[in-house]
Amino acid sequence: MLRNKTALISLVIVLVVIKFGLLPLQQAQQDLHQQLTGLDKRLQRSQNLLQQTDTLQQWQSSQQQQLQQLLQPFPQVASAAQYRLLLQQQLQQLAAANNVSVTFFDWLTDTPLGVFSVQRGRISLRLEGDAANIMRLHLKLEQQFPHFVMRDIRASWRGALSPGSRIELNLLIEADYVIVEAV
Repeated sequence: MLRNKTALISLVIVLVVIKFGLLPLQQAQQDLHQQLTGLDKRLQRSQNLLQQTDTLQQWQSSQQQQLQQLLQPFPQVASAAQYRLLLQQQLQQLAAANNVSVTFFDWLTDTPLGVFSVQRGRISLRLEGDAANIMRLHLKLEQQFPHFVMRDIRASWRGALSPGSRIELNLLIEADYVIVEAV
């Protein structure tokens, strides 16, 4: 009987050592193994990225060039107010050079497009002059300002339309431009 008690006590001690000693040690080893496996995977990804450095730099350079090409048609200005004034002066000079008068210029809105510092200005422009001059000016606007989108064009005149007819042309223009941040 004493022998059975000793065997049972020994068995209990072995079970306690297993439960409170070996099992936590095994769990800790599994946790460390999982951490090591995760770190090994991260290391492999980092090494792969380091091996791809030249390719990634070429890709970045290519993307930068494509972005510059896309933004090239848009004027780059320091501020929206500066661009408004400059554009109004350019339009008045172009109109005067074509014997057309600017009777109304209003910068309606400025809307940030949320990408690459591009802004979209909406302009209401009214021109008056001979039909031939108005048409010539309209063509030059399309050619010299590729960043313009003519949203609405309305013309009015009296009588029969001829090259010498006086026309009033109302334009609603959207002009995209890039605000360059000062460094």
